[in-house]
Order: sequence, then structure tokens, then C-alpha cells
Amino acid sequence: MIGKQWGLRCLLIVAVLALTGCGSPPTSQTSSSATTSARSNRDLCTRMTDFFHNTLGVPEAQVAELSQGTIDATIATTGSCYLNLQRRAPYVAWLTVRNMRKPDHTDPTGDRYQRLDGFGEDVWRTPDDSYLTRVGTWEGMLAIDDKIATTSSVPLRMTDQKVQDTIQFLIAITREMQ
Repeated sequence: MIGKQWGLRCLLIVAVLALTGCGSPPTSQTSSSATTSARSNRDLCTRMTDFFHNTLGVPEAQVAELSQGTIDATIATTGSCYLNLQRRAPYVAWLTVRNMRKPDHTDPTGDRYQRLDGFGEDVWRTPDDSYLTRVGTWEGMLAIDDKIATTSSVPLRMTDQKVQDTIQFLIAITREMQ
């Protein structure tokens, strides 16, 4: 009888220790700085509006209401910004950066994506002026609707130089937001 009680007590002690983690090796934790950004959506939107005003020449571009709801949110692993030309108007552009958490994610496929070389990072472009880049584990996506965007009442034309500037901006902002 004493043997059965002792065995039952030992089994109970082992179960409690297993549940509380005593005697187990500590679990490894990844550094939060390796997967999250210290930046906010405000940082992302400020850089994006500066780019539209100063480089693309769209001074009317402003942060859309959708972005304003989360403007002070820390990016953590995903951040985004939407621009329009006036309150409640359609978006002229949107930008998203996100940590894919692995450096070996698959490339976009299909006829829609054209890989571009010569930028020091992986870059793709679509026929509708959307751009995608990968910097380490982070991915940046920027779409511009040049049918809506105007430069002081003149339609925005994505010249070769503006495409180059847009890609360089996307790479730079993706690096900055890491």
C-alpha cells in the first residue's frame, strides 16, 4: 500500500513539474528587434508624401483617412500608407512594408510580374505601375494609380526617370522600416 501511494505521489510531482516547466530546458526566444520595426505608420506616410511632393511632383498628395486611423501605430511587422488628392477621394497610391520572417520566400510568378535588374535588391514591376522589392526578410510594395494622380492638374506620367526614382524610393523605405 505504501509503495502504491509513493508511486502515485511521484507521478503527481512529475506531472506538476512538467506543467510548470521546472526541470525543462528554457525555451529560446527570438529577439523582437529581429522581426519588428521601431518605426510607425506616421514615419512611412511622411516619407511617402515627401516622395510624392518632391520627386514625383504631386503636391496635392495627402495621407488618406484609412492611414490616419492607424497613423501612430508601430509598424511591428507590417505597415501601410494610403494617399489621395482630397478627402474621401480614390487612392492615388498605397505602400505596404512587411516582414516576411524568412529570407527564402518565393518570387512572384506569372506574366503580370516583370523582374527588373540593376538595383542591388530583388525588384519586380507590373504593367499598372505596381512595384515590389525584397530587402532581407522585408518586402515593400508600392502601387501608383497615375490615372488619378495629377501634378497641378496635369496627369502624372511615369517617365523612365520617375520609374527609377520610385524603385529607389521603395528600396530605401523598405530598408528604413526594418
